[in-house]
Amino acid sequence: MALILLGIIIVFADQWSKHVVENYLYLGQSVPIITDVFHITLLRNPGALFGFMPGGRWFFIVITIISLAIMALLMIEIPRGKIFMKVGMTLIIGGALGNLIDRLRFGYVVDFIDFRFWPVFNIADMALCVGAAFFLFEYISFSIKNNQ
Repeated sequence: MALILLGIIIVFADQWSKHVVENYLYLGQSVPIITDVFHITLLRNPGALFGFMPGGRWFFIVITIISLAIMALLMIEIPRGKIFMKVGMTLIIGGALGNLIDRLRFGYVVDFIDFRFWPVFNIADMALCVGAAFFLFEYISFSIKNNQ
Protein backbone atom coordinates (compact mmCIF):
# COMPACT_ATOMS: atom_id res chain seq x y z
CA MET A 1 0.00 0.00 0.00
CA ALA A 2 2.86 2.40 0.81
CA LEU A 3 4.37 1.79 -2.63
CA ILE A 4 1.09 2.65 -4.35
CA LEU A 5 0.93 5.84 -2.31
CA LEU A 6 4.53 6.68 -3.29
CA GLY A 7 3.67 6.22 -6.97
CA ILE A 8 0.61 8.44 -6.65
CA ILE A 9 2.66 11.12 -4.87
CA ILE A 10 5.26 11.09 -7.66
CA VAL A 11 2.63 11.47 -10.40
CA PHE A 12 0.76 14.17 -8.45
CA ALA A 13 3.92 16.16 -7.62
CA ASP A 14 5.10 15.93 -11.20
CA GLN A 15 1.80 17.01 -12.73
CA TRP A 16 1.15 19.75 -10.16
CA SER A 17 4.62 21.27 -10.56
CA LYS A 18 4.32 21.26 -14.35
CA HIS A 19 0.89 22.88 -14.09
CA VAL A 20 2.23 25.65 -11.83
CA VAL A 21 5.23 26.35 -14.05
CA GLU A 22 3.11 26.41 -17.23
CA ASN A 23 0.67 28.85 -15.62
CA TYR A 24 3.29 31.29 -14.30
CA LEU A 25 6.02 31.28 -16.92
CA TYR A 26 6.03 31.71 -20.66
CA LEU A 27 7.85 29.27 -22.90
CA GLY A 28 11.60 29.79 -22.60
CA GLN A 29 11.35 32.05 -19.55
CA SER A 30 14.00 31.38 -16.93
CA VAL A 31 13.69 32.51 -13.32
CA PRO A 32 16.90 32.32 -11.27
CA ILE A 33 16.54 30.72 -7.86
CA ILE A 34 20.32 30.70 -7.33
CA THR A 35 21.84 32.81 -10.12
CA ASP A 36 23.86 30.76 -12.62
CA VAL A 37 23.35 27.62 -10.53
CA PHE A 38 19.64 26.76 -10.33
CA HIS A 39 16.84 28.25 -12.40
CA ILE A 40 13.23 27.41 -13.17
CA THR A 41 13.07 27.41 -16.98
CA LEU A 42 9.96 26.43 -18.92
CA LEU A 43 10.72 24.18 -21.88
CA ARG A 44 8.64 21.72 -23.87
CA ASN A 45 10.35 18.55 -25.01
CA PRO A 46 8.58 16.85 -27.94
CA GLY A 47 11.11 14.01 -27.91
CA ALA A 48 12.74 11.76 -25.37
CA LEU A 49 15.88 12.16 -23.29
CA PHE A 50 17.64 15.44 -24.20
CA GLY A 51 15.17 16.01 -27.06
CA PHE A 52 16.07 12.79 -28.91
CA MET A 53 13.58 11.92 -31.69
CA PRO A 54 11.41 15.06 -31.48
CA GLY A 55 8.78 13.62 -33.84
CA GLY A 56 8.39 10.35 -31.95
CA ARG A 57 5.34 11.17 -29.80
CA TRP A 58 3.31 8.06 -30.64
CA PHE A 59 6.37 5.83 -30.61
CA PHE A 60 7.19 6.98 -27.07
CA ILE A 61 3.57 6.60 -25.96
CA VAL A 62 3.42 3.00 -27.20
CA ILE A 63 6.86 2.12 -25.78
CA THR A 64 5.92 3.65 -22.41
CA ILE A 65 2.64 1.74 -22.20
CA ILE A 66 4.38 -1.54 -23.06
CA SER A 67 7.17 -0.77 -20.57
CA LEU A 68 4.66 0.05 -17.82
CA ALA A 69 2.89 -3.28 -18.37
CA ILE A 70 6.20 -5.16 -18.20
CA MET A 71 7.30 -3.25 -15.08
CA ALA A 72 3.99 -3.98 -13.35
CA LEU A 73 4.54 -7.68 -14.01
CA LEU A 74 8.16 -7.50 -12.87
CA MET A 75 7.10 -5.71 -9.68
CA ILE A 76 5.17 -8.82 -8.69
CA GLU A 77 8.30 -10.94 -9.19
CA ILE A 78 10.61 -8.85 -6.99
CA PRO A 79 11.45 -10.97 -3.95
CA ARG A 80 10.15 -9.97 -0.52
CA GLY A 81 12.61 -7.87 1.41
CA LYS A 82 14.09 -6.23 -1.69
CA ILE A 83 12.80 -2.82 -0.68
CA PHE A 84 15.26 -0.78 -2.78
CA MET A 85 14.20 -2.74 -5.85
CA LYS A 86 10.51 -2.23 -5.08
CA VAL A 87 10.89 1.48 -4.29
CA GLY A 88 13.07 1.88 -7.36
CA MET A 89 10.51 0.22 -9.62
CA THR A 90 7.74 2.33 -8.06
CA LEU A 91 9.69 5.53 -8.77
CA ILE A 92 10.33 4.40 -12.35
CA ILE A 93 6.64 3.61 -12.88
CA GLY A 94 5.55 6.93 -11.31
CA GLY A 95 8.02 8.89 -13.44
CA ALA A 96 7.02 7.08 -16.62
CA LEU A 97 3.35 7.78 -15.88
CA GLY A 98 4.03 11.48 -15.24
CA ASN A 99 5.72 11.94 -18.60
CA LEU A 100 3.17 9.71 -20.37
CA ILE A 101 0.36 11.96 -19.15
CA ASP A 102 2.17 14.94 -20.71
CA ARG A 103 2.67 13.17 -24.03
CA LEU A 104 -0.98 12.14 -24.16
CA ARG A 105 -2.33 15.57 -23.17
CA PHE A 106 0.05 17.91 -24.96
CA GLY A 107 2.23 15.94 -27.36
CA TYR A 108 5.34 17.01 -25.43
CA VAL A 109 6.85 16.75 -21.95
CA VAL A 110 7.07 19.86 -19.76
CA ASP A 111 10.57 20.42 -18.34
CA PHE A 112 11.55 23.16 -15.91
CA ILE A 113 14.31 22.16 -13.45
CA ASP A 114 17.44 23.85 -14.75
CA PHE A 115 20.84 23.44 -13.12
CA ARG A 116 22.52 25.24 -16.05
CA PHE A 117 25.18 22.51 -16.53
CA TRP A 118 22.65 19.77 -17.37
CA PRO A 119 19.67 19.61 -19.73
CA VAL A 120 16.41 20.91 -18.22
CA PHE A 121 14.28 18.15 -16.65
CA ASN A 122 11.25 17.57 -14.39
CA ILE A 123 10.16 15.61 -11.31
CA ALA A 124 9.18 12.57 -13.39
CA ASP A 125 12.69 12.47 -14.85
CA MET A 126 14.17 12.66 -11.35
CA ALA A 127 11.96 9.80 -10.20
CA LEU A 128 13.05 7.70 -13.19
CA CYS A 129 16.75 8.29 -12.49
CA VAL A 130 16.58 7.83 -8.72
CA GLY A 131 14.37 4.77 -9.20
CA ALA A 132 16.85 3.21 -11.63
CA ALA A 133 19.70 3.90 -9.18
CA PHE A 134 17.79 2.29 -6.28
CA PHE A 135 16.84 -0.72 -8.38
CA LEU A 136 20.36 -1.22 -9.74
CA PHE A 137 21.97 -0.71 -6.33
CA GLU A 138 20.04 -3.59 -4.80
CA TYR A 139 20.22 -5.74 -7.93
CA ILE A 140 24.01 -5.40 -8.09
CA SER A 141 24.37 -5.89 -4.32
CA PHE A 142 22.15 -8.98 -4.51
CA SER A 143 24.17 -10.36 -7.45
CA ILE A 144 27.49 -9.77 -5.69
CA LYS A 145 26.28 -11.48 -2.49
CA ASN A 146 25.04 -14.51 -4.43
CA ASN A 147 28.30 -14.88 -6.39
CA GLN A 148 30.51 -14.97 -3.29
